[in-house]
Amino acid sequence: MAFLQPIREIIENDPQVVTPYISWSDRVNAKYYINNKGIVYYYDKGFSGVLASITLVQDKEIFRSSFYKTVQRKEDFGDILQDFKEELEEGKLFLNAPVIEPGQYPVVMSPDVAGVFAHESFGHKSEADFMLGDETMKQEWEIGKKVGSDILSIVDCGLESDTTGFCPIDDEGVESHKTYLIKNGILTGRLHSKETADTLQENTTGNARAIDFTFEPIVRMTSTYIEAGDLTFDELIKPIENGYFLKTLIHGSGMSTFTMAINKAYKIENGKIAHPVKINMATGTVFETLFDIDGLSNKVQIKSSILGGCGKNEQWPLPVSFGGPYVRIKKLNLS
Repeated sequence: MAFLQPIREIIENDPQVVTPYISWSDRVNAKYYINNKGIVYYYDKGFSGVLASITLVQDKEIFRSSFYKTVQRKEDFGDILQDFKEELEEGKLFLNAPVIEPGQYPVVMSPDVAGVFAHESFGHKSEADFMLGDETMKQEWEIGKKVGSDILSIVDCGLESDTTGFCPIDDEGVESHKTYLIKNGILTGRLHSKETADTLQENTTGNARAIDFTFEPIVRMTSTYIEAGDLTFDELIKPIENGYFLKTLIHGSGMSTFTMAINKAYKIENGKIAHPVKINMATGTVFETLFDIDGLSNKVQIKSSILGGCGKNEQWPLPVSFGGPYVRIKKLNLS
């Protein structure tokens, strides 16, 4: 389409770009809910998104980069051509970036990386259907238990109207609200369907969701994010003499332990961002990492995308969103 033509021309004329891929999607979700108790609800939400995935080459060096943006209104794309040019040029910096020495280092996660960490490593553990019939899991995740740093709060909220996780009423007719999973380091809640709430004798949260009417609603996240702290980005990195800034990632997974495949990262030296580096993986245990969070920036960014979604029990892709502030962690295993 004409909107993407300038990006296509840049890709086609750049000799360092191979195997380019550009995708555009429009999605409108319209949901009607009616039950035999007289509850009637309707809402709709539309988003547009663009993804440009490219492979950069220089001599024998290869770096894969991607650019994506999801908005509700076309004017919200802003200067998308300039944004793509900056992404392309930044990607080239990583072609000859040095590979780090594996070890434990202090890190700062971007809102994107922190959001994936919150979603994959903690959010799924908060879906209460994992607790049913598993006494070990219920003991490990007992409400009121200290599970993280005093400054850490993680929430799930279906009322974030400008995100793809917007879900003001779930597929069982339960209204959504802001659910604190962790508040000031204390496990304070989990996500429920009517069944799990009744079984565990807890309150419903409005998190029973299905990808369409052919599937049974199961416990799913909506918009999951870490709440903000009170530091600027410069204040976060200032104490770090030898560490790394994790800016983007390819994917993440995990439950009790987690693994994140890192895409773009930068060396932090003497409290300042130094140069690009290549990091393969960031790994750790969830409990240890939650306690090792010792700094949060003062603004939350929530990431939306219509070019994918969350998968669980053969239901994929379910629209969700995730994010947080910039997050500093005392130590993380990097390789």
